[in-house]
Amino acid sequence: MTTKALITGATGFIGSHLLETLVEKKWDVTCLVRPQSRTDAIEKMPVRIHRGPLDDQDVLESAANGQDYIFHLAARIRPASPDVYDRANHRLTRDLANACLRKNPEVKRFVYVSSISVAGPTPPWQHFDETQPPNPASEYGRTKLKGEQALKEIWDRLPATIIRPPNVYGARQQETEILTKLIRKRIVPLLKEEGESTSLIYIKDLIQGILQATESPKAQSQTYYLTDGEGYSWREIILTLKKIVLGNSFFLPIPENLIYSLAWFADILRTAGFRNLYFGRRVWNAMAKTKWLFSTSKAMKELAYRPRYELEAGFKDMLGLRE
Repeated sequence: MTTKALITGATGFIGSHLLETLVEKKWDVTCLVRPQSRTDAIEKMPVRIHRGPLDDQDVLESAANGQDYIFHLAARIRPASPDVYDRANHRLTRDLANACLRKNPEVKRFVYVSSISVAGPTPPWQHFDETQPPNPASEYGRTKLKGEQALKEIWDRLPATIIRPPNVYGARQQETEILTKLIRKRIVPLLKEEGESTSLIYIKDLIQGILQATESPKAQSQTYYLTDGEGYSWREIILTLKKIVLGNSFFLPIPENLIYSLAWFADILRTAGFRNLYFGRRVWNAMAKTKWLFSTSKAMKELAYRPRYELEAGFKDMLGLRE
């Protein structure tokens, strides 16, 4: 019998890769999307599209009914009001889980893809694990945490797993693509060396880890960080990509103080209403001035999770280059 799965957020970066993988596995996939969502890419695939307002209980119940697995990835990441964040990240998670409980209590697993933003920044040189209490520093992180808490309130009745990815890179990830385009034009942001600043994971490793957690009995009612097991500075990340794209050829370095000036200018444009830009001083400070380091040892121990791509291998695979 064909395995049935519902995906929310299938038009996003992570969701689109999960969708491709499930289609390759011949699963029967339904994508729950908002009425205004663009679905051009999805429509080319052998999937069902369930379109409707995500605050409508009838829509959620009909989408959840009959599914073997539910992958909840839909979220609001970019700047928004507190109410928009709460509606997208907290209430939708709560309502979808309760809809599943009412209409599909026999579901095999409800997988909620959360975020390291729930945990908040980490101290220098320390990789947090799942035992550390959450301390979100943003409205996005606080509302994702509320989504986790809503799920935990019922996961004695609903088999669920929470995944907290770090920064994820790969094909179709917007910031990675922007950086690659800049480097191909020989423009390379050069940040100061700050030591280990962030955990990363390549998109293929993340999808592998999500599916391992989905199918493992040990993962029920558990939370996992999934990373490639390393910690990186942003300078190392950028220079690794530069080495792959440009080798040792000429490039124009962009110093850190100029990048901060661009972030300041982006804030002015957004405030004036000229551009709805994601980049700005808030993003810059979260990226370059704080640490986001997490341990994936729990997933390795309980799920036999093993990342296949370290940073250089991930970038090469993303660019279609062979090792």
